[in-house]
Amino acid sequence: MRILAISLACAAAIFAAQPVFAAPVSRVVAVVNGDMITSRELDRAVKPEFIGQQIDPKKSPELADMVRKAVLERMINEKILLQQAAKDGIKISDEQVDKAFEALVAESGLSREAFLAKMGKEGFTEKMLRDQARTHIASQLVMNRNVVKKVVVTEEEVNDYYRKNMAGFAESRAHVGIIIYPSEAAAKKWSADIASGRVSFADAARKVSVGPNAEGGGDLGVMAISDMAPGMAQVVSGLKEGSVSPVLSLGEVKGQVMLISLEEAEAAADAKPDAETARRIEGMLRNPRVQERFQQYATELRQKALVDIRL
Repeated sequence: MRILAISLACAAAIFAAQPVFAAPVSRVVAVVNGDMITSRELDRAVKPEFIGQQIDPKKSPELADMVRKAVLERMINEKILLQQAAKDGIKISDEQVDKAFEALVAESGLSREAFLAKMGKEGFTEKMLRDQARTHIASQLVMNRNVVKKVVVTEEEVNDYYRKNMAGFAESRAHVGIIIYPSEAAAKKWSADIASGRVSFADAARKVSVGPNAEGGGDLGVMAISDMAPGMAQVVSGLKEGSVSPVLSLGEVKGQVMLISLEEAEAAADAKPDAETARRIEGMLRNPRVQERFQQYATELRQKALVDIRL
């Protein structure tokens, strides 16, 4: 018995002396205001970038390292925004995330299973997509609260823009042509031929158009832009003399418009836009200001944050 006891004791000592092999621990690559980002999280976020940019980390280690650092910077900024959302009392419900995720699936035009399979090949898991949706919602709400509401576009700015850029045009007269493609026509091919000069707009209209005055090259004559349908006026407003629009969806058919010439009119000093035009101008003036202010705001948040990068 004594020999057995000694043997057991020796065996216990031998096994106790063996190294213990634990599962690999994911190291911390950054700490953002006390919140950690691990190497495992970074690896998951980087994978889609490697796949999308067709980067082999073994063959291009320097490029891979640059991508990893760029993705880590993005993750840090996203975490800062999520932290700010929490400070602002913004809470993102699972229902909101579900709705955003389902909208993403619907936008793809695929079934849920096919969508997830496609995303999987690109390196995304469903959790990653849902996390991205949550971050996007939080970012938008933070931006609305701290940026958008603080960007002001005055009525006078809207009126001034209208007088300088749109009022004269609205009172101008335009000489336009139109091609309406039959459903069986290859609209993109005809458009490419017109753009390359292989065929003129008028000749294309004579050969293929089912629209007005096709035999006359689709020439609609000269008309006041204010008398045009809103959609036509908007298309013409984006054209220069002698230029042709891209292929447009006109209900169930396709078409193209050409601005042959433009007779510009002087804008009245007291001209004001209608409500719909004013709304569009306000958006045009606001959007770049919002983007600029958001970049400033994000920079300010980053400067105030305590960030320790350990990559």
